[in-house]
Amino acid sequence: MNSLINKNDQIIRDFFSNSIGFDRLFNHLSKVDNQPFPPYNISQDDKHTYVEMALAGYSRENINVVVEDRVLTVEGSSSKSPLSERQDIHKGIASRRFKRSFSLGEHVEVNSAELKDGLLTVIMEEVLPPEKQPKVIDIQ
Repeated sequence: MNSLINKNDQIIRDFFSNSIGFDRLFNHLSKVDNQPFPPYNISQDDKHTYVEMALAGYSRENINVVVEDRVLTVEGSSSKSPLSERQDIHKGIASRRFKRSFSLGEHVEVNSAELKDGLLTVIMEEVLPPEKQPKVIDIQ
């Protein structure tokens, strides 16, 4: 495993020594956090992309959804419930602070976020500026 990490590090060093102007891209990608919690799904339909995160036990007040520099970040902390005075025999439902980040494409806009039945859904879409949209030419 360490040889694979060292090989990747060498590839990145070689890339930087032979490239100009890509430092912003790598700085952007380095902000993306790949923690295993909370679990999530990413899905699409014809118009939207959805990120769904399993957040049982978290309330709206304890979750922040922020978009900055083309990075979507969801942070949260579980609220203390009156049941927290109990001693846990088994604790399978997480109640810890978390921060999960996703790198967004150039023209991806986050439209909304909804928390329902312990599932946070963030809805996004790609919005191309007029100069990037296909142009249909009428035939004369």
